[in-house]
Amino acid sequence: MTQQHSFFRLIRYCSLAMLVLMLAMPILAQEEEEANDGKPKIRALGVEANGVEVPVVQIRVDEFLSRQIHPLLNYIFFDDNSAVIPERYIKMTDIGAESFRPERLYNKETLEVYYEVLNVIGHRLKNSTETITITGCNANVGPEKGNKDLSMKRAQAVKDYFQNVWKIDPARLNVQARDLPEKSSNSKESPLEAEAENRRVEITGAWSVIQPVFIQDTLREATPPIIRFYSKVETKDETPQQWSIAIKQRQKALRNPISAAGNIRPVVDWKINKEKNNIPLDTLPMTYELEVRYPTLPNLKSKRMSVPVQQITIQKKKRERANDVEKDRYSMILFPFGSAKVEDGNAKIVEFIKSEKRLKPESSVTITGYTDVIGTEQANLKISTDRAKAVQASLGLDKAGAVREIKVEGRGKQKPLLYENNELPEARFYCRTVVVEVKNPASDE
Repeated sequence: MTQQHSFFRLIRYCSLAMLVLMLAMPILAQEEEEANDGKPKIRALGVEANGVEVPVVQIRVDEFLSRQIHPLLNYIFFDDNSAVIPERYIKMTDIGAESFRPERLYNKETLEVYYEVLNVIGHRLKNSTETITITGCNANVGPEKGNKDLSMKRAQAVKDYFQNVWKIDPARLNVQARDLPEKSSNSKESPLEAEAENRRVEITGAWSVIQPVFIQDTLREATPPIIRFYSKVETKDETPQQWSIAIKQRQKALRNPISAAGNIRPVVDWKINKEKNNIPLDTLPMTYELEVRYPTLPNLKSKRMSVPVQQITIQKKKRERANDVEKDRYSMILFPFGSAKVEDGNAKIVEFIKSEKRLKPESSVTITGYTDVIGTEQANLKISTDRAKAVQASLGLDKAGAVREIKVEGRGKQKPLLYENNELPEARFYCRTVVVEVKNPASDE
């Protein structure tokens, strides 16, 4: 009898399975048809801050009251055997200088602020009586070896900019030349990178002139912070001339299309929080679409995909009495190559953070040490961890009960790096830092 029941039960299961398969056949057929329709394919996943991929259910945009410090690297880097200020530095005319205001840099990333260094310092000099010293340096190898004339020309180029554009009295602009910088970069693992870092002009003077850029504003952050696009195109008849990913909201471009010539890149990352001006402002869905252009074949477009967007404004949090927080983000003055000492400008920033009285028993603090790509994994992990712990001790947060919650870590060469384009010397310098993030309950004011 038991065998009979088992037999009939098997028959029922088989029948049910067949029914499910029959119902699914149209869907499977449709998916197969879409997969073989020859159109480009694109899909998006989210990437958390720790690099873990997650399904993109929606993009959440949060508003926070925020105080930030952008360290101002007081170096101008030059190309090999050149005394011309590179084009990546933002330069303006004397007319443009009249309307420049450092507070307008509030919506820019740290490196974007850095490329305005000549104008930030020029503006500060114009509104003070301080003097500065402009020291030209060289890599002291190859055609630059012992070439103090080149060092002086580099220093003179910076002086000329302050004098001609910002109308600074030349008596306040002291120039000098040397070979290697006093604190030069020296790496056996990456000698070319070290040489590029030593081809520079150093601007030194009063703290009021070279201090970081302090910004207080409303901060908008997207979650997940990175959208990762996976793309493919099946046609093999012709190599694509160009491909582009259009990202829109309200049928308007949310940012410039991500594009390149030639074959499509199968994986592309959009770092939303690195592009503050491109963070969605609306609650309408964000759409994305892949287009592939060919020299002679018709252009092809993927199916337009969408992601819901949620906006959590400060006003909304107040209405809903949500547990809102205020976020402070302080970046230390950049550590010298291979150093973890909290001194000079870093000591001043530590005192500033203390004076702000933002570190409270109810605070949640994250201290993260960073480094660049030069050196071994082990060495970079150690130096970044040492930097984080040194800042923790300087802030007095190495004592139990100082704050509600604290996390201290060194990231070493973990991806993503703080600044990915480590081909440029300034990006490597900006990676040699410690970021202190402080979260406090928002006030009712």
